[in-house]
Amino acid sequence: MAEQDNTKIIEPLAKFHAQPTTKGRITIPKETRRVFGIEEGDYLELIVRKLDQQTKKPTKRAVVIIKLNITGQGVIPAELIRKMDIKIKKDVLEILLVQFFKPEEVLKGRIVFEKYVQDLLKKGYAIISEEDERNTIQFDFKV
Repeated sequence: MAEQDNTKIIEPLAKFHAQPTTKGRITIPKETRRVFGIEEGDYLELIVRKLDQQTKKPTKRAVVIIKLNITGQGVIPAELIRKMDIKIKKDVLEILLVQFFKPEEVLKGRIVFEKYVQDLLKKGYAIISEEDERNTIQFDFKV
């Protein structure tokens, strides 16, 4: 009997096939994104399976977190592509969507300047006022 380790057994949200393109990009099907409300900037937890070309059975597996871009694509890390011996533009991978996260959910309560979270997520920066800085940052030394 398998050792108990508090791991939950879940059903994947979706299963699909993808062929990695240049730089290891895979596309999440438009219908899958629409059904679950997955958008640009969301993080997806995926199981990536490399299939045997003859039997179509998985030979290697990995779990990966990708960030979705505007075209519905995410990048499989180059190191993982090497370790799994994935052939770009040749191998067809089986992908299981385990779960996804909205960036604001992941960062909620973790960003000091919460009121700027949308700009920070969208652009990577936010222009703040002197007052916001003064009200947030305290210096313990005198200049």
